[in-house]
Amino acid sequence: MLKNCLKIAFRNLLRHKGYTFINMAGLAVGIACCTFILLYVQDELSFEKHHRQAENIYRLTITIDNNGTTEKAGITSPPIAPHLKQDYPEVKQFVRFNSTGGHELLRYGDKALYETGGFFADSTVFEVFDFPLAAGNSQTALSEPNSIVLSQELAQKYFGSENPMGKIIEMEGNTPHTLKVTGILAEVPRTTQLRPDFLVPMRLAGRDYLNQWFAYGVTAYILVNNNFNAAAFDKKLAAFTKKYQPNRPGTPPPPSLHIQPLLAIHLDPDYGGQIAPVSDINNIYLFSALALFIILLACINFMNLATARSQNRSKEVGVRKVIGATRSQLIRQFLAESMLLSGFALLLAIIMVYLALPLFNKLSGKYIELNYLHNPELWLGMLGLTLLAGLVAGIYPAFYLSGFRPVQVLKGRQTGAVSGVALRQGLVILQFAISIGMIVGTAVVYNQMQYVQNKRLGFNQEQMVIVNIPGNLPIQKSRTFRDEIRQLPQVKNATLTGSIPADEGWWRTPMRPMGKGNSQDNSIIGFVLPTDFEFIQTFDLELKAGRFLDKKFATDTARSIMLNEAAAAAFGWQSPEEAVGQRISYGGRDSIGSVVVGVLKDFNFQSLHQKVEPMVFSASTRRVSFLAVRLATNDISGTLAQLESKWNAFDPKHPFDFTFMDDRLQNQYQAELQLGRIFATFAGLAIFIACLGLFGLASFTTEQRTKEIGIRKVLGASVSGIVGMLSKDFLKLVLVANIIAWPLAWYGMNQWLQNFAFRTPFSWWIFMVAAMAALVIALFTVSFHAVKAAVSNPVKALRSE
Repeated sequence: MLKNCLKIAFRNLLRHKGYTFINMAGLAVGIACCTFILLYVQDELSFEKHHRQAENIYRLTITIDNNGTTEKAGITSPPIAPHLKQDYPEVKQFVRFNSTGGHELLRYGDKALYETGGFFADSTVFEVFDFPLAAGNSQTALSEPNSIVLSQELAQKYFGSENPMGKIIEMEGNTPHTLKVTGILAEVPRTTQLRPDFLVPMRLAGRDYLNQWFAYGVTAYILVNNNFNAAAFDKKLAAFTKKYQPNRPGTPPPPSLHIQPLLAIHLDPDYGGQIAPVSDINNIYLFSALALFIILLACINFMNLATARSQNRSKEVGVRKVIGATRSQLIRQFLAESMLLSGFALLLAIIMVYLALPLFNKLSGKYIELNYLHNPELWLGMLGLTLLAGLVAGIYPAFYLSGFRPVQVLKGRQTGAVSGVALRQGLVILQFAISIGMIVGTAVVYNQMQYVQNKRLGFNQEQMVIVNIPGNLPIQKSRTFRDEIRQLPQVKNATLTGSIPADEGWWRTPMRPMGKGNSQDNSIIGFVLPTDFEFIQTFDLELKAGRFLDKKFATDTARSIMLNEAAAAAFGWQSPEEAVGQRISYGGRDSIGSVVVGVLKDFNFQSLHQKVEPMVFSASTRRVSFLAVRLATNDISGTLAQLESKWNAFDPKHPFDFTFMDDRLQNQYQAELQLGRIFATFAGLAIFIACLGLFGLASFTTEQRTKEIGIRKVLGASVSGIVGMLSKDFLKLVLVANIIAWPLAWYGMNQWLQNFAFRTPFSWWIFMVAAMAALVIALFTVSFHAVKAAVSNPVKALRSE
């Protein structure tokens, strides 16, 4: 019986090659898209799962109440983790990570290179996490005072074919260290936040720093017992904080301490201070919805064409019933056709996935490998998707066609014609509503990305080169180099600074106005920018009140500061002018404070995801990290060569290392840019699938009205009139789809825009563009058959009459 069903199904599919191709292509593209999304979701959900104790590892986090705003961060102060292990028996072990500076110079022989992935870490790192060593002993690798564990890439870079074990490598940071290589990390899985290039003992971060209860900067994890109650333990942390971090007069209360499961970190973007970029669980929901919509579009195509062709198959059903076929047999026959078509679509989808995977990796920024043999979830997912698509696509046509009454269909009376037409129209509306929603979503993402990349940030980022300054370089020597660079005719200005826009290393500290007493209600937590007198002019910042910091005034070096507008407002002053002359206490200067000499217009020193935070500008810097150089020429390469030459003559020990400010700003939005590219690609494929269905439906409709078209032409109808007649019914459906899609798309994309503190308004033209795009696409799709029918010879259409 099954063999007979499949044989008949195969013959039917071959007999109608055009419809078979349209259905198979739509299903194949749908299954391929869903497979890509399945691979993406699978990759996102696999982060940190390679650690055997992953379910028992928690990260320590803090929540800061800052002037009515709650902020969460995945960092804590150095002593907290050791004291948790000491006070609570459920904590088996802990490990802390602290960046070595984010830009550390490693030197071996004549090789001196800057590295960005170094961490101070406790020797317990190998007890808590699964970091297998290709060489060395994990129990002792970080136990020696001056040891270093390298990644395989770094070992190859510095030592080549030479055995690195026991070799001496120098690390030049704020404090230089001579380190012995005691271990080589084996390849670390890509699905983890923790991918260190090198590890050095935590004690090298400095004893004073490790004993500071209010120096928030380390990423700490605890390993707990199997019967650990996370909710109960989290409640205990309030008493722990009160014991070790009591409130200090005149300062905000300390942040509250919490824990976060290791497996939840990668998909939770609400925390600042991340050790590496994270993703967003909402992207999982978004892409899962995309997969559902795309496979739904493919199934709609099948249902539409199957019910549209019911008139052609009605006599087949009638004859089969007359000679004894039961309804259940007919249902099985039609489902067999659907399943067979889905099977062919699966084979085509596998080829598509294999060929397009490199492009998908480029779009998503991932490095997913296709391994069917070692990924049973992928096989089961694709197979289940295929069976589901075949069942969903075929079940209604099967019941619809098998329900025809043989007496009526053999007399030429079509049953269920009205309901069939209504269903097809509803499905076309649904298809284009989904497609229009995707067009709107793509336009909104693109528009927002254009906005964040082109928005005036309040400073001039054009032709700005950022030179990294070694941490152990004396400040006076750095100033000498800055002054020498400023003399170059190709340089407009240059400034030394501790932080720059788009940098993670900002200093935050409690601050309060001195004139309002020591009340904690007047305290806020703000950013401090240690810089020099040229910073404001170099970045073209705008003055709102008062004056700039100026070296002509002796007090400006030590006790004068500037604020931004956000800080003035946070302190309760009604205008920038009111802030000038006030005293601010920050960074422990409770008794004296600093005088505000000027207020700057707000500028975006963080990404546009965040609002502008309060900031203090100080010219009392003793250590800098960057030299920002404003160029006055379009000869960028020639000027960079000259800067490098000057640097090599000035400090031959350290390599010249630079970036462009534009690139730093661009890197803040890589996740959104990737999201936009993926969304646009899948939106295009969804529209393609919808057009395939519309193409097939238009072909069938035109075929059914061939004689009507012939009569109209004989009676004098024009080609344009016939094309308009055949097109207007489909265009009406697209207009209805717009009405349905617009409010849903507006709501969904408005929710997405809430992730940005600064966002582009929802422009009406986006909906107009989406509507016009859908109408034009539908018109072109339908017009192919309409024009073909309109210009055909009416004699051929009427010959049989």
